[in-house]
Amino acid sequence: MVDKDLFIGYFLFCCPFPDLKERGNSLGTVTKKGFLESLSWPNDMWELRAELLEDSPHLSMDVLKAAADKTDVLPESIVFEVMAANPDELKKEELIKYLEDKENPLPEYMIDILKQVASGTTYKTVLHRQMAHYNQVKTRAAHDMIRSILNDTIIDYAGLRNWLDNVGGKRADEQIISSYIHEGNYTDAMDLADMMPGLYGYNDNAISEHDYYTEMLNLQISLANDASTIFELDSTEVNNLVFIADNSNGTAGAQAKGILEFAYGHHYCNCIDADTSAYKNSGAIDPRAFEKMFGPNVEVSPNPANQWTAFNYTMPGIETTGSIKIADVTGKLIESFSVTGRQGQKIWDTRKIGQGVYFYTFTVNGISSSGKIIIGK
Repeated sequence: MVDKDLFIGYFLFCCPFPDLKERGNSLGTVTKKGFLESLSWPNDMWELRAELLEDSPHLSMDVLKAAADKTDVLPESIVFEVMAANPDELKKEELIKYLEDKENPLPEYMIDILKQVASGTTYKTVLHRQMAHYNQVKTRAAHDMIRSILNDTIIDYAGLRNWLDNVGGKRADEQIISSYIHEGNYTDAMDLADMMPGLYGYNDNAISEHDYYTEMLNLQISLANDASTIFELDSTEVNNLVFIADNSNGTAGAQAKGILEFAYGHHYCNCIDADTSAYKNSGAIDPRAFEKMFGPNVEVSPNPANQWTAFNYTMPGIETTGSIKIADVTGKLIESFSVTGRQGQKIWDTRKIGQGVYFYTFTVNGISSSGKIIIGK
């Protein structure tokens, strides 16, 4: 065992605090040599660490140097920990220089952190900065590996997933799921998809987006199992894609819009959400052009409906005529209305309509807005 009195006695001999010196008066005279010799028993490393940290940040320069020299007893990480716990002494260039020049100097990265601690930056902040830096480097390397794998003539899917996992995050997991789909491993694809809400703590809006995403996954799997393509979707599947495209702002919405534009002639404008207020007094820009850009707007309430529901519509630009068409899940046209005026409301009597899911399309001058209505009884 290290003689605690021997250790504390030497510490008090070096320490300038009077109240602590009073504790040492009863211990007798202790030499620095005796103190250093007492550090030769490695079994007491943790006890010694506790003593040093307990008396921090009041350790003297001599004690810190003595501790720094005993790397055969105190690992570098603990020497570093003790130094970081005494920022006042670290501010003196003497200690930093000693740690750099001694026979077994601390590693350069530890010295760099201690210099930042000495300047007033907290240890936690320094570590966060370094973690962010190394994460950036790691992510860049992972993306380089991913590009290399994807550009190879034969894709190593296991390697691809490994590097996507190194990147981390929701988008990377979606790409991992896509790799499983390409391999025909639908079980692992859906298992990972089912885990994502729990992994990322989805709120209600994120869960809704995730539901759209899993619908798109199920469509991909269904097409693969039936040996079909996106050009062979039935009317129900197309209507569901229209609904997802109109309501999803995430991956599923982008996928649905891509299919509808590529295979079914739909058009979606990736326009910037412009704030027109800055242009209201400008003669160079026609505000009506911005109105037209946003297309027709319609809201349905109540939805779900029972005996009736109302379509509250707004025409784009200077348009004053349009139509509302309602179809069932098979694509069969159930109802059609003509509407007029820049704004208005159209009531749909649903008392004779069977319960279920229906799709509406509000069209003005070739531009459409679609959605889903649920009829309950």
